[in-house]
Amino acid sequence: MAQLNEDALRKLDNDLQGYIPQISINLVIFRFNGEALEVPGVLVGDKNSWTIPGGFIDQSENLEDAARRILKEQIGSEKLLLKQFGCFGNTSRNFGAEIENFTNHQLPNSIIDWFSRRFITIGYYTVAPPELKILNASPLFFSTKWVCVKDTNTLALDHANLVNEALKILRSDLLSKPLLIDFLPDSFTIPELQKLYEAILGRTVDRGNFRQRMLKQNILTKLGVTKKKTSRRPPILYTLNKQEYLKSLTEDIKLGF
Repeated sequence: MAQLNEDALRKLDNDLQGYIPQISINLVIFRFNGEALEVPGVLVGDKNSWTIPGGFIDQSENLEDAARRILKEQIGSEKLLLKQFGCFGNTSRNFGAEIENFTNHQLPNSIIDWFSRRFITIGYYTVAPPELKILNASPLFFSTKWVCVKDTNTLALDHANLVNEALKILRSDLLSKPLLIDFLPDSFTIPELQKLYEAILGRTVDRGNFRQRMLKQNILTKLGVTKKKTSRRPPILYTLNKQEYLKSLTEDIKLGF
């Protein structure tokens, strides 16, 4: 739970004066939980208003530097793939309704005014490992949680649209950007890898074609049989051969499954 004490509000008010007004950055941070894609959600205020994380640009800050700073504030790391996927600015786009969610807190008029104006936002997406934790990066964020991509239609503002647009770019980048490096754990099975591809693509893929394609690319290094007890043939663990994987990335190759 955020603590909107006098010191926190004073610091927030002071920080806002150094930011470019009416421009924001939003981050769509994808991770794979083993079954589905998820993105972080942050609770703005003390009502049920969830958004994706975001922040603002300092007057003396380059755009991507601001995005990486916000990324570090939100997940504790700035060394991840970061790609701009769009700019959003409908005339009705403002945080007025979200500011009204602070029903039990007295916000200064300067903060209310700053957030109640129309905002244009620049969207970036990134890919994070499954163990990633979300940080409460702002006193205005009262809680955090992971939201399944399929459930993001409940997000406030136009953030469901931001997630959908980011997902389109993620899919188009699947063969040309090193997405698997951050998505995958150190070891995995081919069925687990197939689930990741299906989660990104939003459709099922043929098991046999997928396995053949993955092994043919030589991007997987076999580690051995898993220790899991099963009545069937135990699955084989692999790790990603990053050097071969990076060499395989190209926009000219088709999925083939």
